[in-house]
Amino acid sequence: MERVRDLIQPYLTREGVVGIYVVGSATRPFRDGLSDYDIEVVVTDEVYDRTPDDERHILVIEEGPPRRVDHEFYLWPWRDFTALRDSDQDLFHFAYQHAAILHDPEGRIAAIVSKLAELPDIVREQRMRVHFLEFIYGSGRARKTLERGSTLNVRMVLAAAVRALVKLLFLQHGSWAPTLHWSEQELRELGIPVDLITQMTGLLADPTEDALRGLVERVKARLTEREETFHDDVAALDRWAFLTAEGKRAFARWGSGSG
Repeated sequence: MERVRDLIQPYLTREGVVGIYVVGSATRPFRDGLSDYDIEVVVTDEVYDRTPDDERHILVIEEGPPRRVDHEFYLWPWRDFTALRDSDQDLFHFAYQHAAILHDPEGRIAAIVSKLAELPDIVREQRMRVHFLEFIYGSGRARKTLERGSTLNVRMVLAAAVRALVKLLFLQHGSWAPTLHWSEQELRELGIPVDLITQMTGLLADPTEDALRGLVERVKARLTEREETFHDDVAALDRWAFLTAEGKRAFARWGSGSG
């Protein structure tokens, strides 16, 4: 973090700065040579409104090779930053579970970051049902698509199903879901067995009926092992999703919309 602390020095004395923090792979143990620094600066609404667009988001490119983003500064007005608490996007919650606060003289940033990182029990419970059904539905579609023989369609359907499974696994562990491009690393950090990750990867690489059936059974067994019961009656889950107001709202809010 020494480098990022040097990078933020010009912002520490700027007018209206409420706080500064860094998110993304820079805060994670698997950070590598291609990772950049995602630095976010929260400013007062008045200062933000006076700030030119080209100063609200600054992207610094390292020409390389390889050519890559080295770091970026993204300004949040206080009103938008606090409104993130109501966001339905994992991006605006998972990242804050691992955010590193660099400057927070009045303690205002820490309180919001802590709130963003929380996963309410009701959200966890509803989303586990939603994403389990998405995984099961996707698995069923994949079987039909395999029979039809379209490689592109199979990969697309399976990718959506595996994405739902990744979300399910994180929710099961009490966490918001990670960004797509670090999913495997985050699954390993979460403690998901390597052979389960390999099973998911293998299905995407070489979709077969047996591989699909095996992953579905593995997921159901894992839920049972961890004392979950909602998956025992899929028909009841269907009724909840399609016939109850709560289920409809949950799918509208948390479903991927993958069709």
